[in-house]
Amino acid sequence: MRIRGLYGIVDPSHGDPLAQARLLAEEGVSPVQLRCKDWTREGRRALAIACRDLGPELIVNDDAALALELGLLAHLGDEDGAALGPHGRSTHTLAQVTAARDALYIGFGPVFGTASKDTPWSPRGVALLREAVARAPCPVVAIGGIGLDNIDEVRASGAQGWAVIGAIWRSRDPRAAIRALR
Repeated sequence: MRIRGLYGIVDPSHGDPLAQARLLAEEGVSPVQLRCKDWTREGRRALAIACRDLGPELIVNDDAALALELGLLAHLGDEDGAALGPHGRSTHTLAQVTAARDALYIGFGPVFGTASKDTPWSPRGVALLREAVARAPCPVVAIGGIGLDNIDEVRASGAQGWAVIGAIWRSRDPRAAIRALR
């Protein structure tokens, strides 16, 4: 798995996830995470199958069994159980970062405040992100509140990737936002 730059996330709370995946693919963003938390397994399966030929490496959020079934990667949080195959792992503390030895990559955050996800975690900040990058046993994807106003700080932290939801899908021109964030 190659993590470098913008890590795309499709989210149905911001519109049609298949259209979002197509736009990310057209702009050369890879990987792309399919984040459809409230969908049924059948709905997530159908979306993943529809997105398979778009080009980017696909990641299924929160469902290791479905990812394994479809030959895709999974992205797992604390509550998602053990990995059944190749996966990324959500982390929020330095202890979680160093414990993620079996992950292909880790997501670290929220770096800044975010409206895309209810989280009990306060913003971690760029200094802690920098420390996470230094300690991580694998590539780090920064997540949480990242946009054009703070992307330079995130890049300077050494994080290999940055996941962005709101700054793209709430933008009047998502294509232009993707290009600016790449």
